[in-house]
Amino acid sequence: MPKLVTWMNNQRVGELTKLANGAHTFKYAPEWLASRYARPLSLSLPLQRGNITSDAVFNFFDNLLPDSPIVRDRIVKRYHAKSRQPFDLLSEIGRDSVGAVTLLPENETITRPIMAWEKLTEARLEEVLTAYKADIPLGMIREENDFRISVAGAQEKTALLRIGNDWCIPKGITPTTHIIKLPIGEIRQPNATLDLSQSVDNEYYCLLLAKELGLNVPDAEIIKAGRVRALAVERFDRRWNTERTVLLRCHRRICVRHSVYLHL
Repeated sequence: MPKLVTWMNNQRVGELTKLANGAHTFKYAPEWLASRYARPLSLSLPLQRGNITSDAVFNFFDNLLPDSPIVRDRIVKRYHAKSRQPFDLLSEIGRDSVGAVTLLPENETITRPIMAWEKLTEARLEEVLTAYKADIPLGMIREENDFRISVAGAQEKTALLRIGNDWCIPKGITPTTHIIKLPIGEIRQPNATLDLSQSVDNEYYCLLLAKELGLNVPDAEIIKAGRVRALAVERFDRRWNTERTVLLRCHRRICVRHSVYLHL
């Protein structure tokens, strides 16, 4: 049976298994259960020995993926995934997902992290930001087969690594540091059209207003590449450490925390 090893910041957490009938099971690693850093992946996946076979397993890992069925179909097409099920999609793009979770095949291990990246020119950045127009998911352009990310949510977006003033594509298991949100555009309904073409500016000014009101909001900026404007938001689940590598922080949105199945 195929397995994916779940990691948190170089620590082996457990194994996700897909059974012959398509069911998903999870088992915490003995070394994780014995570790002083041990914590459950979700409130609905408490630390325990043996296989966890409840629906919470499927729901938790499903919530690490983009919400949009269209984006999921693009991932299947881009990487020839076996299905739209969480295991098969995360087998292809689970290297950098939501929170502190990294998913790798059994034959791959994580050693001391080495940051590796490719600096993007403005033209290359524009290509990444407009990739969705060519049915390429999450900015994972074909020339960058090592760039594989999973970003939850329904809006068109990607994630990149910020090094100084440069935008970069991370290599291997190097994490991203920023979510890049594209304009939502027009949403057409049978009786009306909702114009959200200014969504980038709207969200940016809302964040500025919230910060002025004393709320704890992430740093954000509007970036431009060619004719594209996008909103770059610092990831709340990433943090630079003293060794100048990026740590993954165990934060969860409500559906992930409680392993609630979210279907659009």
